[in-house]
Amino acid sequence: MVLMETTPRPVIDMVVRSVCGNEVERLVRLTGGGLNETYRAEVRGNMPLVVRIARHPEPWFTDEEHAMAQARTVGVPTPEVLAVKHLEHNAELLSFSILRFVPGRSLDELTAELSASDLERLITNSGQLLAQVHSVVPDRGIRHELEPLDDHFVARVIHVADQALGPAAAAVVERGTELLHDQVMNRPAPSVSLAHGDWLPKNLLIDDGGAIVGAIDWEFAGPASPAFDLARWEVAAGDALHDRSDLLRLGYARVADPDAAAAGWVPAFAIDFALEVLAWKNPASPARLRRCVDVIARYVGASDPV
Repeated sequence: MVLMETTPRPVIDMVVRSVCGNEVERLVRLTGGGLNETYRAEVRGNMPLVVRIARHPEPWFTDEEHAMAQARTVGVPTPEVLAVKHLEHNAELLSFSILRFVPGRSLDELTAELSASDLERLITNSGQLLAQVHSVVPDRGIRHELEPLDDHFVARVIHVADQALGPAAAAVVERGTELLHDQVMNRPAPSVSLAHGDWLPKNLLIDDGGAIVGAIDWEFAGPASPAFDLARWEVAAGDALHDRSDLLRLGYARVADPDAAAAGWVPAFAIDFALEVLAWKNPASPARLRRCVDVIARYVGASDPV
């Protein structure tokens, strides 16, 4: 596993002080930070903050802030961004996003504690919020499009499936690449809306009253087919959740027809993301690889290969 770099505390203090005008009294690294450094900061005279730090060659978080503001206009709860800052440190560009802390626990973390009825209610409500996100016409952000697969990539994912799960899984993955190739080459590109980019239980915050109070982590938001977000849930929502996309769609239907929005593109986007996970340089866990092959098997009409 590649260890994430750590920004020196004085640099973080300087950036937070430039935004809030006060000293950082306590800084705690959060484990759910994803690809970025993520901290909870206690600042004298202020509500708690979240500090996220990204390392990219170009300024980061600017489009994320815009997408979150767009989502708030249609009733989706997102954290308030106080500032986005960029600075050079040791010849590297650091991008900072300073947000107000939203008290709550992720739906992913709460899954084992919730009653079946509460879990179903929250998944359904999250589907409604997702439809509200998709009602936004995007004007910037990361564009998520399906692209033809090159031969080297196809050979790699088939090899990974074979080594991890056996020849039957490899055969399923090969059929998945063929189905995806056919869809990309023979169908007109789907229409797009604003997509969150990672609409999963880990990014939905639940308060003590059992309500969704924050949808977080919008750094990959941008134009995409609504099928993109719906497909990611099927592949990566986690045990006890990824097979309940029926509830996600039930909530979605309060706002819009999920089938019409997806326009038949969920299989292609689900296969595309499953193949992406299979190709990760830092290999996914065997359980996650198995899930990816199972999703592909569903759409190519194969029996469970594992």
